[in-house]
Amino acid sequence: MTAASRPGPRSRRRIVWIFAAAVAVTVAVIAAIAAVDGLLGPPVIRVGQMPQALAVTPDGRTLYVAGPGDFRGDLFVHGHTVTPVSIATGAPGTPIRAGDQPQALAMTPDGSTLYVADNGDTVTPVNVATGTPATPIRVRHGPVALAVTPDGRTLYVASEGYAGETGTVLPVTVATGATGTPIPVGNVPMAMVVTPGGRTLYVANYADGTVTPVDIATGRPGVPIPAGRGPGGLAVTPDGRTLYVADTGDGLAGGHTVTPVDIATGEPGTPIRVGNGPQALVVTPDGRTLYVANIDDNTVTPITIATGRPGGPIRAGHGPQALAVTPDGRTLYVADVLGGTVSVISLKG
Repeated sequence: MTAASRPGPRSRRRIVWIFAAAVAVTVAVIAAIAAVDGLLGPPVIRVGQMPQALAVTPDGRTLYVAGPGDFRGDLFVHGHTVTPVSIATGAPGTPIRAGDQPQALAMTPDGSTLYVADNGDTVTPVNVATGTPATPIRVRHGPVALAVTPDGRTLYVASEGYAGETGTVLPVTVATGATGTPIPVGNVPMAMVVTPGGRTLYVANYADGTVTPVDIATGRPGVPIPAGRGPGGLAVTPDGRTLYVADTGDGLAGGHTVTPVDIATGEPGTPIRVGNGPQALVVTPDGRTLYVANIDDNTVTPITIATGRPGGPIRAGHGPQALAVTPDGRTLYVADVLGGTVSVISLKG
């Protein structure tokens, strides 16, 4: 470069000023994008029909979404399908017809069968490989929750029963579809979970404010555990040591806590403060974090299991109703029942 072409002090200052301005604009754009992202929340998958139940295949390839229906104006239109969603692409697949107003899902440990409970008092087995529904299994009135034992032999169906009836849990033999003797639990069972070792089934009784442990070997219910005003969600750590109970509230006011229960002793611990109306719980596969869906706050609260401390709330759609986490622990799915979407929250990276 010659002396004539070399930029002088004034030109150099102008170049530096232009560069600084470009950097400032870039930083402002990035900040604006981050602010907008924070306002809009995480990415969503649009599925419609008030999604309120989720299940992920053990191979981490497919998410299933069930919803009882949706409103069209003032008219409620019944749903009859479960939608498979590719986890790799986030694209919904062809809906699978499965009962009237499907509202609960459970997957066998080998990933071969998805069970769908519906408002028509049936549970439909769906062949995961083909997407084909089998003959529905007739169950008791109001099936609201499903759970499968770790050995894949037994499906449990929690039913509210008719007005004035005590809630029950119906065992179903997975191999044959045969139903067993109903097990009495508390009033208005809302959620179930089986311990990793397959010894105990826990049932959250919303109207009683209790959780009933059921011995799987004998089918006998144990002494109910007090757990808030309206327990509506359950989760167990992978090591089988701790049961978590979400206190959804009693209908008059939302609950705000999640209670840890020592499984060895059955003793409740100190409640953990979360958002308003905790509805669903899920523990990451590594056992480090519990996530809580707060339906009245439109948030998800992470809790560090080692310390019992809640983290900052994560914005998640409108009316978070159900949670599911991928087997690799990288992605959390949140069913936003009032938004007709499933929020996708990245947990790593």
